[in-house]
Amino acid sequence: MKRVLCPDLPKPGKPVQLAASEARHAVHVLRLRNGDTIEALDGKGSATPALLKIRGDSVWLEFLPGSPRPDPQRSVMAASNLVLEMAVLKGDAMEWVVEKSVELNVRKLVPLLTAHTVVQMKQKGPEVFQERWQKIADQALKQCGRLEKMEIALPRPLGTTLGEPLSPSSVRLFCDENARRNGATPLARWLYERPSAVADIRLLIGPEGGWSHEEREFITQTAAASKIFPVSLGPLVLRAETAALFGISLISGVFQAYLETKQQD
Repeated sequence: MKRVLCPDLPKPGKPVQLAASEARHAVHVLRLRNGDTIEALDGKGSATPALLKIRGDSVWLEFLPGSPRPDPQRSVMAASNLVLEMAVLKGDAMEWVVEKSVELNVRKLVPLLTAHTVVQMKQKGPEVFQERWQKIADQALKQCGRLEKMEIALPRPLGTTLGEPLSPSSVRLFCDENARRNGATPLARWLYERPSAVADIRLLIGPEGGWSHEEREFITQTAAASKIFPVSLGPLVLRAETAALFGISLISGVFQAYLETKQQD
């Protein structure tokens, strides 16, 4: 069943109109026709089957009585708080990270502006990049079966992010290509030794070219106040997008195992 995003889901006797951009995508990309059955998502954890109705230039969703409701087990994000703090990468690499982050249950992606960030945002403004990445995230949401939207934050400097207070249960894992030689714990071992911490993690990934000396110094100096733990991603130097995928895949997998263990207890 094809899926569309609709902030307000249809109810008995209360059809809802799709936003213009979503309506165009439904008709011209998904090739949906009048009377097709679709799944409407509100992006906040709820979904419902609906009938698509085309009325002139507008597209509406009507409540479908007697249809089965989506399995609530599809939604696990209420218990997870995985945030990817990712240095902005060039072009396709950043868009790829956005897409895969949705598929791997990242709740929020925070794009970081660092000393080695190549992408220049001054001319277009960070809002333009945020909007584009959010659209990519929303399309990935509809394709992968997830129920909650992944939020794309406004791109911001590294110092701004590290200065924000964390919740009492949250920790920040700092991935650095120098971590292994400095004796940092491998990420997989860190996660398995602290299974309860996996539900509230911020994963900090650097840019192409790595962190600058000044950024490493700053991160080290703020480690205690910002609850930063350096972790190693292994003996090889990974591309930034590979490091992000490796890290969030490990965290997501351990989190799923943690949930299954809790449900069995």
